[in-house]
Amino acid sequence: MSFYDRLGIRLGIRRRVRSVVHCIWPPKPKPLILMYHRIADEPLDRWSIAVSPTHFEEHLRVLRGTRYPLLLTDFVRHLTAGTLPANAVALTFDDGYVDNLVAAKPRLAGADVPATVFLATGYVDRPDEFWWDDLARLILAGTGPQVLELAIDGKAMSFDLGPEAPVHPGGTTAEASLARRRALTAIWQTLRRLNYEARESIMTELRSKFTVRDNRVNRGRAMTREEVRSLAADGLVAIGAHTVTHPMLSTLGADACRREIADSKDACEAIIGTPVTSFAYPYGDFDEKAREAVQLAGFSIACSVLHGPAVATSDLFALPRIHVDDWNGDEFESALR
Repeated sequence: MSFYDRLGIRLGIRRRVRSVVHCIWPPKPKPLILMYHRIADEPLDRWSIAVSPTHFEEHLRVLRGTRYPLLLTDFVRHLTAGTLPANAVALTFDDGYVDNLVAAKPRLAGADVPATVFLATGYVDRPDEFWWDDLARLILAGTGPQVLELAIDGKAMSFDLGPEAPVHPGGTTAEASLARRRALTAIWQTLRRLNYEARESIMTELRSKFTVRDNRVNRGRAMTREEVRSLAADGLVAIGAHTVTHPMLSTLGADACRREIADSKDACEAIIGTPVTSFAYPYGDFDEKAREAVQLAGFSIACSVLHGPAVATSDLFALPRIHVDDWNGDEFESALR
């Protein structure tokens, strides 16, 4: 038996023992901030940000039965006052997809669970999808060159994508090849570091090279201004800011960083007509310059993607969150523990 076989057996035993221990002595709950993006049946979810409506309903049932849901601002107010229940939870959604309104909001209302939606304001009112979803659709499901050559930020990049991406007769894209998935990751990692104009130039080039025949791929656009107002109208869902163009803030100069943060706050407040005090860093990326810009803009809360519970010593301008995957109810409840 190899070393890796023995290691696998030991790890399996440890997991089973941990599961039994948790059944006998369930771990005490800790306050959590959950991070969602989309509520949608998305066959091409390369970024693992889509939770199906059915699974989301299961999540909400678990939360109503085991947790104390709070709006993020109330969650943080109790956290700083030392009065936050151990089983408290706050739901957040990043980016501002339209399915936050049409799929998430009715289910949140039915379960009486509040949430905060962070808007990337430069996408509001735009009919096209977010660039990262567009990129995934083109590379994974598009028909185009077998060898893709790009020049990005002065760097020559070449990818052998293999044969054309297959499409099932029913309209659902098949699992993309490893070569295409690797190419997508490499291009995404490079594009997200570019400024808006440079990134759009590359995206325009890619759109000219690829055609997607699978029209059933769910193209998730951002909300319009009217849809944002409708989402926030009854107070169950609060609005937060998420920059204008969704950049990696640590790659920007100080002035550009301040504009992205302050302008997104102004845009959110212009849409809903009330102060916006919460912010989320795109990609969870921030540095001290971005953190200071968030404070200077007048925000009192900023969410990161640092994984873990919220505790008394948590940085209010880098609050940890738990990324929620497309888990069923049992998997979700286990993840909360």
